[in-house]
Amino acid sequence: MGRILVSALLLAALPAAAGAQVLPGLDLSQPPKKEEPKEELPPLDLSKPAEPARKAPAEERPRAVLPFSEKDVALGDKVKAVQRKGFMKRGRLEVTPLFATTVNDAFYQKIGGGLRLAYNLQDSFAVAIRGSYYRPYRTDNVREGKIAFQSQLLSSQLDGQLILGGIWSPVYGKAAFLGESIVHFDVFLSAGFGLVWTATGDGPRYEGAFCADLPLMGERCPKLAADLGGGVRFYPREWLAFELGLAATLYPDQPIAQLPATLQRVFVANVGVSFYFPRTFEYVHP
Repeated sequence: MGRILVSALLLAALPAAAGAQVLPGLDLSQPPKKEEPKEELPPLDLSKPAEPARKAPAEERPRAVLPFSEKDVALGDKVKAVQRKGFMKRGRLEVTPLFATTVNDAFYQKIGGGLRLAYNLQDSFAVAIRGSYYRPYRTDNVREGKIAFQSQLLSSQLDGQLILGGIWSPVYGKAAFLGESIVHFDVFLSAGFGLVWTATGDGPRYEGAFCADLPLMGERCPKLAADLGGGVRFYPREWLAFELGLAATLYPDQPIAQLPATLQRVFVANVGVSFYFPRTFEYVHP
C-alpha cells in the first residue's frame, strides 16, 4: 500500500518539474529600467514663411569630380584617333625622272621622258618645274585616215614642254602590301603654266609679237600652255617614291597655215621615280 502511494506522488510531481524548466522565473534582484523621456517637437508656426535650408560649410561640402583634361595626360601616353604620318616631305628636295606617253592621239603616238624638280614648302604643297621631250611615231591609222578623209590630217606634233607650277597632296593614307608590309601613299593634284614646242613652230607662220619678244628661241617659236594633272605616289622608303600620274596640256596651235589656230589637248600618262634629299626626315609635331 505504501509503494502505491509513493508511485502516485512521483507521477504527480513530474508535470510540475517540466513546467518549471519551460517557464523562466522573474529576476527581482535588479531594479526596473527607467524609460528615457521623448523629445517633443515644437509646434509648427504656419504664419511665418519657411526658412531656406542651410548650406554646409565649404570645407564640408564634397568636391565635384572633374574629368581628366588633355593637359593632365603625358604626351607619350596620348592615343590619337588618326596616327601621325609615316613619311614627311617638308623642307626636302625632290628629283623625279619621268617616262611619258600620250593616250589620246590615235594617229601620232608620242613617247618621251623628262625631269621634274620640286621643293616641298609644306608637307602637302610643293613648287615644281618640269621639262619633257617627246618623239612622235606614226601609227597604222595614219594611212587609213588619209585615204578615208582624202586630205591632210590636222595634228599637232608636240616636241617638248617646260612647265612651272605647284603640286598639292590633299589625301594621305596607308596600304598593306601582300598582308605583310605597310606602304604609305598620297594622292596629288598639279597645275601650272609654261611653254610648249611643236613641229609647226618653224618658219614665218608664228613670226608674231610673242616670238619677236623671244629672240633667243631662234626659228622654233614656243607657245603658251596650261597644264593640269594628278596621280598617286607610293613611299616604300624614306628617300624613295613611285609615281603614277596623268596630265593634260592645253595650248593653241595651227597645224595648217590656211586655217585658224585651234586649242590642242594632249593627255600624257607619266610613270616616275622620285628621290628625296636629305634622305632621312625627322617628324615634327604640328
